[in-house]
Amino acid sequence: MKTSRCLLAAAAISIAALAPRPALAQPSAQDSAVAQSLYDQARKLTADSKYGDACPKFEESQRLDPTPVTQFWMADCYEHVGRTASAWSSFLDLAATARKTGGPQAEARERAARDRATAIQPKLTQLQVDVPAAVRVPGLVVKRDGEVVNDGQWGSPIPVDPGNHTIEASAPGKQTWTKTQDIEGVGQSVTMQVQALADAPAAAPGVVAPGATPGAMPDQPPPDQGGSSPLKTVGLVTAGVGVIGLGVGTVFGMQALSKNSSANNGHCGGSLGGSNSCDSTGVSLRSDAVSAGNLSTVFFIAGGVLAAGGAALWFFAPSSHVQAAPAVGAGGGGVLVRGDF
Repeated sequence: MKTSRCLLAAAAISIAALAPRPALAQPSAQDSAVAQSLYDQARKLTADSKYGDACPKFEESQRLDPTPVTQFWMADCYEHVGRTASAWSSFLDLAATARKTGGPQAEARERAARDRATAIQPKLTQLQVDVPAAVRVPGLVVKRDGEVVNDGQWGSPIPVDPGNHTIEASAPGKQTWTKTQDIEGVGQSVTMQVQALADAPAAAPGVVAPGATPGAMPDQPPPDQGGSSPLKTVGLVTAGVGVIGLGVGTVFGMQALSKNSSANNGHCGGSLGGSNSCDSTGVSLRSDAVSAGNLSTVFFIAGGVLAAGGAALWFFAPSSHVQAAPAVGAGGGGVLVRGDF
């Protein structure tokens, strides 16, 4: 494939042989086949003067299987569609490659490519990006058409293809500045000057401002001391549960008294041989009375603790450091209240 393209290029530039440029890696057989097909299609298009359709095919062929022949015709195509900077740089690259690789026809190949570049040079459109000293803030990044323009290029005319070009400047804590300009004309030189960057607006609470340390949290406002606190609601609920516990304890207490009274009414007592002597019914009634009494005690203790804890939460709710949690121990349950009062 490369041999066929070499012969075509040789005829075009009146050079008997054109050696291929060494590649870093050999393309696959499939890539070479696709590259050859695209190259052939592009050459037919250029023969019909359809350069706008041919250039992308040359580019893709060169990407898949780069050769000096494809690059030559790609540069020629660029020149025909007015992409003077691209054509100029491609011919210069070909001249440098011929000098580097050497060979019997190296001098002729280099001269042919350099002559084409020299003929294009007066037609070049150039863009100069000026960055005044007052604009050069720390971290400034300047881009031309999305590509970074290092400070070594600032203030120097650089060949560009005619058309729209966008200059962008950005820096930490600053608003991005952009400007797009249509640059046309053979041999025209245009200067685009970067303007001073405006300060970026202050970041909203909770939003990390540009240049700020990620993860840094803004100062928290003091807690609102006015209005109803959620802890007061918790206190009311806790106290309410405590009151219910006291009520249940009272019910069980009354049941205990009633059961004990029923046992003493003819089922226990002196008539049966002593105050602690009971028949079977009396034993059952006194057992029920003891169970009810125990439950009454438990509910009275739990209810009292919950009611007291709820009251504490209610009174100390304004403090933002109050914490409440249920507590269970060997002696019963309750609410643990702690904080800075």
